[in-house]
Amino acid sequence: MIKPHFFAFLFIVAVAGRALGDDNHGPSAHTSAGRTLFLKNCAHCHGADARGDEGPDLHKLDLSDDWIANRIRKGKAGQMTAFAGKLQPQEIDALVRYVQSLK
Repeated sequence: MIKPHFFAFLFIVAVAGRALGDDNHGPSAHTSAGRTLFLKNCAHCHGADARGDEGPDLHKLDLSDDWIANRIRKGKAGQMTAFAGKLQPQEIDALVRYVQSLK
């Protein structure tokens, strides 16, 4: 079940994006939400810029959305935490959109 505060979070991100003028000219609200989730959950290994640290660089990945979502959900033994029990499916989708936007 989606927690009500998640919808409030998405609303705030969308409103903030419009206030900053990224209506149709910058990252979507979904990408912005994905970046926020990334910074909170992934940046400590992949770096705030997603260029890698302990984890690999996530720019210019040639992987499907399903592959990335599966890796986020299941992790990789000894290398990456599984987030299936920590993130909602919509949050994982937002992360996938963000990672795929890193070109």
